[in-house]
Amino acid sequence: MMIAVIGAVFVASRLASRWPRDVDVAFEVGPEVTELDVDYLEGGQAVASVRFRAPEGGSPHFRHTLRLTPGQYRVHITLHGQDGWASEEARMLDSPAASIVRFDLRDVRPTE
Repeated sequence: MMIAVIGAVFVASRLASRWPRDVDVAFEVGPEVTELDVDYLEGGQAVASVRFRAPEGGSPHFRHTLRLTPGQYRVHITLHGQDGWASEEARMLDSPAASIVRFDLRDVRPTE
């Protein structure tokens, strides 16, 4: 009986380490950004995506919560601005995170 309990605890702990968790992510952009496209990649595959559109006169902050399994993710970010310009950025995210993951993109400029 004791072996079964120990086995169940071991299996549960292994599964818990891969269980998806909520991750809060915030993006801060310049006032010229009108749209933000974000893809979360694991092993080169997109596992989650989100698109934000700034309201007229809106805040340069975007925030959302997503569920990710523990691990490291590449965050592919495309910023779209006034006059049709776009710029791409890549950042890393470690999940789970102890607090809000913040990406400061205020200094991103259009790609030439």
